[in-house]
Amino acid sequence: MARRTNRSSRAASRREVVLLSRAALLVMSGASERELEVWEREELIAPVEQAPLDSGGEPLYDRETLRRIRVIRTLADELEVNLPGIGVILNLLDQFGG
Repeated sequence: MARRTNRSSRAASRREVVLLSRAALLVMSGASERELEVWEREELIAPVEQAPLDSGGEPLYDRETLRRIRVIRTLADELEVNLPGIGVILNLLDQFGG
């Protein structure tokens, strides 16, 4: 007999917060350290929290940051949008839930 799963438990597992180290974010996004620094300085992305000092105090990022980096890279590399334009587009996406 097939086991029934509770929909709410599946939804809860999808909402788990997964935090990525800076190194993992760079590997998964394909971005360079320099690009990440520029995007942080321009406030296009930001860490969601800081790891405890006993583990190096490294900035931590979430899946949303990874998604934003993919959008930034698409806008910059494929559509040749400049940084101010990317900021405007990301702001609009944030406002409209995109």
